Amino acid sequence: MRKTGKWRFFLPSILLLLAASAGLPPALQAQTLPAVVFRAVDLSPTREYGEYHFILTGMLQAEVANSGFGVLPEGKWDQVRKKRGYQDVDLLEGSKALEVAEEAGARLAVTGFYRVENRQFVLEIKCYDVEARAFIQGVLKTGRLTLAMYNLLDGAVKELMPKVRLVGKPPPPPGPVIAEMVTLRSEDEGAEILLAGSQTVGTIIDGSLLMPPIPFPVGSAITVEKRKEGYHPSREALMLDTPVQEFRLKPLHPKTRWGTEFNWTYGAVLGFGVAQRYYLKPDASYVAAELYNYAQTNFSESHPLFHHDLRLLYGGYLFTGPDEVFRLGWSSGAGVILTWFTIADQGLYADWYLNLINVSLELNFLRFLVYFRAEEKYALGWGRNLLGSGMLSLTQGPPPMTMGFMWKW
Repeated sequence: MRKTGKWRFFLPSILLLLAASAGLPPALQAQTLPAVVFRAVDLSPTREYGEYHFILTGMLQAEVANSGFGVLPEGKWDQVRKKRGYQDVDLLEGSKALEVAEEAGARLAVTGFYRVENRQFVLEIKCYDVEARAFIQGVLKTGRLTLAMYNLLDGAVKELMPKVRLVGKPPPPPGPVIAEMVTLRSEDEGAEILLAGSQTVGTIIDGSLLMPPIPFPVGSAITVEKRKEGYHPSREALMLDTPVQEFRLKPLHPKTRWGTEFNWTYGAVLGFGVAQRYYLKPDASYVAAELYNYAQTNFSESHPLFHHDLRLLYGGYLFTGPDEVFRLGWSSGAGVILTWFTIADQGLYADWYLNLINVSLELNFLRFLVYFRAEEKYALGWGRNLLGSGMLSLTQGPPPMTMGFMWKW
């Protein structure tokens, strides 16, 4: 019964070996890189599974040949082994395998052993570059002694081949230099750092973040995004110039809903203005109420005029985000200029107008901004007024220009 069981494993083994050998190229003998495949050694406590020595050795020879090597005849290296007084098991020691392979004229050496005990199978295969006298790669596999074991043998042999095929090939060109250590520093404690807005790489702790080892080539640029609750997200492109580099990120701009303004208008120099903004969307679209008080006099008369310009505006920004240093803004709305005289019985005049368009350039900081604004107003000529209807101008020159300061909160 035992003999029949052995043949049940042996026959599929022969078929597997023949299938591997069928793929050998016809000109194996002409290969320029010779290889030695030493006999696989059976370390089992009994000789019951000695046939696997033949199977494993044949599979290794077939795969090595299919990988572009010329497998040397057994007799060529076996003479060297005998001359040195080594047994097959001695060749499992890398230094001795290299000695024999080198004298036999091989460039590649392959050794292996297996052990079967209590129907548990252990397999180890090692490959060596003879010229470099270096270990290339090894494979260790274990499993149950079943028909699936042949898949295990075949997988172990093929696992070695990718590195075996590199023996004798010119080394690949050096890859790009990699940025090994990238440190980000920021005053925004607790801010989340993302790459290109999608992959989280860490959080600012104690003012800095050492980025995880991601293989960024030196000379490339990375885009990092910083996010924190209550602040506008910010993106920065960082150029990696050296393998070890440190960057200081720009501070995040807080999200604000309110802005209190103080301004002064050219052409109404004897005056000042105040305004209050409410941002419908933080630091983006807004509504505003504004009051500008100014006096009109030539200083030679004792009866100046006083004006109160009240208006409501709706505005926003063009092409620029809340973290930009320079922002281009616009607004429009409607208002009224109330005028009263210091002369008795003159009464109050009201000039209603449309504020057709205001265009502003803002110099934007974290908590405040400074702006310059050009204004176009059209008087409607309604009711008791002084200006009639038409475009308004405080001087004979350009339209009104306003300069202001706004605190954001």
